[in-house]
Amino acid sequence: MSNELPLISIGMPLYNAEKHIRQSLDSLLRQTHTNFEIIISDNCSTDNTVGIVQEYAARDSRLKLYQQSENIGPIPNFQYVLQKAGGAYFMWRSYDDWSDDNYLEALGQLLDRDSSIDLAVANIVKVKESEQKPVELYIEKANGSTSFSSSLHMLKQSHPGWMYGLFRRKVALAAINDVVENFPHVWGWDHLILFPTVSRNRVAASDDTRFFQRETGISHSRYRPKLPREQVSLATDFYQVCLRSYQKSDAPFLAKLAMALYLLRYTSSKTEKFTRILRIALKLRKP
Repeated sequence: MSNELPLISIGMPLYNAEKHIRQSLDSLLRQTHTNFEIIISDNCSTDNTVGIVQEYAARDSRLKLYQQSENIGPIPNFQYVLQKAGGAYFMWRSYDDWSDDNYLEALGQLLDRDSSIDLAVANIVKVKESEQKPVELYIEKANGSTSFSSSLHMLKQSHPGWMYGLFRRKVALAAINDVVENFPHVWGWDHLILFPTVSRNRVAASDDTRFFQRETGISHSRYRPKLPREQVSLATDFYQVCLRSYQKSDAPFLAKLAMALYLLRYTSSKTEKFTRILRIALKLRKP
């Protein structure tokens, strides 16, 4: 057996995934690019998730299963699979999403060809109750620019599904380490993972493959904050993580100043709209 590291590591954090896990794994194992590993971390599932994964791992040595001794929470579990990765490129895959068979090949080629790209993404198709809705891509060529206009364009076009694109592993690791350390929330964390790469205009897209993202509403009901004080805490932490990230970039002073102002609007759109927080607060204060 070869001791060479795979080019691509795929991280799949799991919890009670038995309903859709087979479809997701089958999609990965059909990939035309085959030099990859699948790192799976089960977060103390109470259904048959582990049994299904063990069945697949017995047939394909590229699957590596880790079982947490206690539930470590969703974001640390995403971090865990990345920390176990050895490939130069890394991709997260949710248990209920899937992609075209050439997904890894098409996105890997983008990263291979251009060192100014840190994240390769594809056409996204949102799936809800079997209804499919494509998400249009309007991405200009990545150039690593941190000018305000360049960053603004990319931030406006970014989609949370981009988090399941193909990263350079070290870039993804730096992003999630920062989130785990400085953002004690789940709602909105995907945008923070993307922000350092998107705001530096280091994203490229392929029109030759598709990513299918299932919308279940679970995250909305489970993790979205309900009380104004929770929403304010979320928005404050989100703003600070974004601002600190952009301030560390090589953007010119005026770009950093403009971004500090724009991030107020960006935070409102990606966490909780400030007007909504105010309405809820006023409603709760009524006798």
